[in-house]
Amino acid sequence: MNYLFLLLIPIGITLAVISGKHIFRSATAEMVYEMPCSKGEGVFRISEKGNYGIWISGKLFSKSPVGDFGFNVINQQTGNKIPLSLILMRTSVNGFKTARLELYSFYAEEGTYVISLDGESNAFDKGIAAVRNTIIQKPIDYSLYSVQIRKHSPVYVLFLSIFGLIFGIMATLSGIVLPIVLK
Repeated sequence: MNYLFLLLIPIGITLAVISGKHIFRSATAEMVYEMPCSKGEGVFRISEKGNYGIWISGKLFSKSPVGDFGFNVINQQTGNKIPLSLILMRTSVNGFKTARLELYSFYAEEGTYVISLDGESNAFDKGIAAVRNTIIQKPIDYSLYSVQIRKHSPVYVLFLSIFGLIFGIMATLSGIVLPIVLK
């Protein structure tokens, strides 16, 4: 019976390593384009079709411009506006001095695109901005923030990876402790 518990060790280690890789990939998604918020419009190229996310990145613990403007992504060749999907469970990645927050996702084919900050935000972000502006009176320093286009990773992959990491560590520890306790 103790040998069956010892099988939990390699299973747990394997699950923890695979889950850890997915968490790391989610946190370090490939950046396609970056422009300062003060610029207002930029052109970027997508080399492979897929899902991409619009992130806002800037100084941690300062007043952010979320809700002050909206985004438009337009295919430069066709002139078609790309529909943006609002992310309700927003992914954020924090460092010691900077942070980034994923606001929207979109699907894009290969090609050249124009992103613009058009000034029309969604109702959810406008509500957040109204509360923020009543609490923090100082103006936003747009030079501290940038807009990034990154590969989009679904939030359910992150949740499953976190649970897989926890379960893998627990399985490994159970495989070590249970044979000793049940002797």
